[in-house]
Amino acid sequence: MSSKMTNGILFIIGAIAPIVVYLGLGPDGGDIIDVATAERIVFWIMLSLPIAYMMTADTMSGGAGHGYAKAGLLILIISYAAGSVGDAIAAQNIELGEALQSTFWPAMMIGFGITGMGYFVQKIFPTWLSVLMMLLGIFGFVVIGVIGITDNAVLETPLWLGFTLINISLGVLTIRK
Repeated sequence: MSSKMTNGILFIIGAIAPIVVYLGLGPDGGDIIDVATAERIVFWIMLSLPIAYMMTADTMSGGAGHGYAKAGLLILIISYAAGSVGDAIAAQNIELGEALQSTFWPAMMIGFGITGMGYFVQKIFPTWLSVLMMLLGIFGFVVIGVIGITDNAVLETPLWLGFTLINISLGVLTIRK
């Protein structure tokens, strides 16, 4: 299997896994597993996304957008790890978990947007997709960090749906390169 095929599949797996686990197996769906187990499974599978972003950034070496992509990746990785800890804690202690989530998930969206800026500058993906990444990064930061998802759950659906669709698109376009 080629590295671009592997890279694309990692984007797609990371995008689809949360939907399958949360809505198919978790308490919000099939109710087969509890919240803590769902959080663990999603965390493990979604590790594919930082790897996919890293593989993509590595292909940009020497290009004008490489620095942005690497900076966004760094923020994304740190924030993803800490936000996932917040999710795991929230399964047992909602107040403490939300304190971590409200700090680190918005930061992850900033990293997502900066990564999109790197893709835009280097033209590694279609312009429309890079712009959507930047816009969703800003939207995600505002919704999670400023408004707060718990205060306005209506905004959560387009945020995570957009994140999922963008990552699926990145995966498909990476495979088709």
